[in-house]
Amino acid sequence: MSEERVQIRPARLEDASGIAHVHVDSWRTTYRGLIPDAYLDGLSYYNREQERRRILQAQQDGRSQSSTIVATEAETGRIVGFVNGGRDRTGISGYAGELYAIYLLEEVQGMGLGRRLTRALVVELLRLGITSMTVVVLAENPAHYFYEALGARLLREQEDEIGGKRLAERVYGWADIRPLL
Repeated sequence: MSEERVQIRPARLEDASGIAHVHVDSWRTTYRGLIPDAYLDGLSYYNREQERRRILQAQQDGRSQSSTIVATEAETGRIVGFVNGGRDRTGISGYAGELYAIYLLEEVQGMGLGRRLTRALVVELLRLGITSMTVVVLAENPAHYFYEALGARLLREQEDEIGGKRLAERVYGWADIRPLL
């Protein structure tokens, strides 16, 4: 599949299942060896779908100032990636927005879809008047190179616990997201 055969569009409520499958499958391929296998193997499509359905419903009803955008195969409509973001949750002064999650199926990684999804999120954040953004990434996740290539600056390091394991994280930020367009 080529990048041109993928469409980027706002997520709809009926996308919850497809987003959940991308989320779980991407975690299992991306974080294997970083996060305990038992945790990854225990991820549930059903639970992720219910969580995503709540998020999408809140976005649709205007109860959430966050956005979810999907990447879909043009011919089939199958969801192959998504990005979710909104108001900053890190509490770092001077940063109003946050990229909460961006995941792509392994088969479409390296095609430029991450950049396209990030750009689409930036458009939504700017629409909300948000001009800066953070992202939290596992320190051992090679995705941090993606954010650095997009001009993100390391703001701080912290720890989180996932599956009973303490993991180092990096918080990156863009003081101005407009150059990402």
